Amino acid sequence: MENNSQPEKHKPALNNNQNFSPRKNFYYRAASFLWGFTLGAVLLSLVWFYLPSLAPRKSAEINLAQVNNLMRDVPKTLEDISAEDEKELLAYLQFKYIKQSFIPTGVPEVYGEELNISFDRVQDAINKVRIFGPTYGQGSNKIVLAGDDLKRYIDIGFKIACEYCCNVKTLVNKDGSAACGCAHSIMMRGLTAYLIKNHSELTNEEILQELTKWKTTYFPKQTLSAQLFEMEKAGVEGIKELLETFPEFLPQMVGGC
Repeated sequence: MENNSQPEKHKPALNNNQNFSPRKNFYYRAASFLWGFTLGAVLLSLVWFYLPSLAPRKSAEINLAQVNNLMRDVPKTLEDISAEDEKELLAYLQFKYIKQSFIPTGVPEVYGEELNISFDRVQDAINKVRIFGPTYGQGSNKIVLAGDDLKRYIDIGFKIACEYCCNVKTLVNKDGSAACGCAHSIMMRGLTAYLIKNHSELTNEEILQELTKWKTTYFPKQTLSAQLFEMEKAGVEGIKELLETFPEFLPQMVGGC
């Protein structure tokens, strides 16, 4: 019997790569790239941040060597320095002692804690006390004086000024109005009014002493220089030599004007 069926055609074998669609192949390559990029970035960050700390720092070694060389020249005793250097050293020590005894530090007595101010934070004190000033005070904090209190205020204000800042001769005018508008004088007038109102037990002279302390913190170089000249006129020993070698590191002014 004749077989009429057609012979089965040979079907080519599928390539294994044909199991992946073009889209899947693209995602796979993209994911591999991102993973490699991320890993490389992490490794680079570690090298960037940690490798410099492991390597010797040449500049630091040079600075240390320079310091060591300078230290070799520092005299160990007064016998090792010249007469001229000894004169300058003694003048500096005397200046430092006068500075420490003349320029106030720490929290003022009587009113310092209640106002939360310190001689060591000049600008902060100016900001906190200026609000009490009779002329430039702020809102309900402004202190308005009258009668005997106003007379005391004017009397004190006529005996001190911030002349190193704005060249005025007094803090107030004859009627008690402000003689100038600089921040230093606004603070001193505010403190004067505050102490007259809240600490009437203080005398005018005691209040003036407190203003003088603040003026010294405002103008350390000028006030200390003036003090040294007064000491020289009074015949205090060593002041002339001190003025000849007067250090220039003190600031001209502290706090805003």
